[in-house]
Amino acid sequence: MPLPASPLLAQGPSWPGDWSTFWPDMVIGCITGLIIGLALWLLDIWANRRHSRKVARRVSLRIVQPLLLTLQRPLYTQSFTEIAELPRKHRSALALIEQSDLDDWHEELATELTETLRDYRSRLRNLQADADDLEQAVERWFTVHRTRPVVREWVEAALLGASDDYLRAMAPADADYGAIAEAGATIVTSRLVRKHARAYAHSLRKADTTVQHLMPILIENIRRRSNR
Repeated sequence: MPLPASPLLAQGPSWPGDWSTFWPDMVIGCITGLIIGLALWLLDIWANRRHSRKVARRVSLRIVQPLLLTLQRPLYTQSFTEIAELPRKHRSALALIEQSDLDDWHEELATELTETLRDYRSRLRNLQADADDLEQAVERWFTVHRTRPVVREWVEAALLGASDDYLRAMAPADADYGAIAEAGATIVTSRLVRKHARAYAHSLRKADTTVQHLMPILIENIRRRSNR
């Protein structure tokens, strides 16, 4: 004797189903997803900003105050013996900037300070390149022409901006200073040397101008950090 059919099977599935809660559930799910996504996005922004502040602080501590002290240090004596060697202040500043993570700082948190530091570094690199070119031009002259050592010293000092008194003091007491100055002037005013000397002087002026713009920015950065 066959068993009676189950009431549920006998009736079969109801169609259409109960859709009364579909749209409310959909709305609640979308809102929940948006809230979670927004929270994750804000958390990511906060983490990135925190990382940027840490990088900026680390590099700032490494470069800002030491660089300011370097640029503020008075120059008591100036060397006029090495054309390819940058003036001491610029040389020390370039070493500080090159050893820092300036590019990381600028990438993480670009400011007027980081932009000016990058500009200063670029000008110092150009100055170094022009100094090397000038030294090579002088070297080529002395490779071809034989002159007394004091003439070379006179030329290097003159190209680096030494005063007349300094140039006169370089000559031995028993030497004919007029002959030394005449021979040196011939080299300094030669076409190739004069060309590179102008480029070097131009780069040096640009580097000095950038320092004048950079100093108050460094001071303001340190002052603002100390007031926090």
